[in-house]
Amino acid sequence: MTPAQEALLQRLVAALSQDGRVKALWLSGSLGAGAGDAWSDIDLVALVSPDDLKACVADYKQPRPGLPEAVLAFDVCGVVVAAVTADWERFDIHFATRDYVDRAGGDGWRPLFGDTAIPPRPPPGPDTGAPGRVAATVTEFLRVLGLMPVAVGRQEWITAQQGFDLLRRMMIDLMLEENGHGQTARGAKRLNGFLTPGQREALEAITPPRADGEAVIAANLDLARAFLARARPLAARVGAAWPQAFEDATRRHLKAALSLDL
Repeated sequence: MTPAQEALLQRLVAALSQDGRVKALWLSGSLGAGAGDAWSDIDLVALVSPDDLKACVADYKQPRPGLPEAVLAFDVCGVVVAAVTADWERFDIHFATRDYVDRAGGDGWRPLFGDTAIPPRPPPGPDTGAPGRVAATVTEFLRVLGLMPVAVGRQEWITAQQGFDLLRRMMIDLMLEENGHGQTARGAKRLNGFLTPGQREALEAITPPRADGEAVIAANLDLARAFLARARPLAARVGAAWPQAFEDATRRHLKAALSLDL
């Protein structure tokens, strides 16, 4: 943690410790887990009663004594106050009830003050959702790929670039599944640590297409071949149903519309 991050954390702890509604406080996120860096924001979990939760969220979106003055403050899902200061320091305060804290388990949370004891969570069971997620990702990839002739026919090159971006994100989701992370494991601003060096190299080698037909078609074709080469063995490994009829129809469609052999 940098001196600036430590100073911001101490200001937040001092302010929250003066609020009698806050019964406990933890440092969470990457800094709480000891995996942060100079670019990490301050993530806090503040224990409050169910009766105080909404009021705390509303209050902390406004200026409060002891807190850094925020030039932007908003709530996320009615429980997290996210703020940015004039110096572009960032902090999030998740106001949570005891029920949430006990269910979350506190993995990677650093106690700061109050009743921070959390019962240990039972070990996680097998990931039974992986087959459905992989099957859904493959199906959606084929659907978006099959829309490429629409963009090409209309010469909607910006739309085609957006479609390529969607396909690339699905490739990332597939790689996360390959590594057993699931598609929500990564942080909003972190990805490198969830991918293998080989996966990162493959993704970094993918060049977004220029806004013209030839480039769009070539980029989508290269990405689709790479995706399907990874998706089939993964689907077999996790027991995901393969949408064979839809794949066959998409191949025929691309062949008829654009003379492409996928």
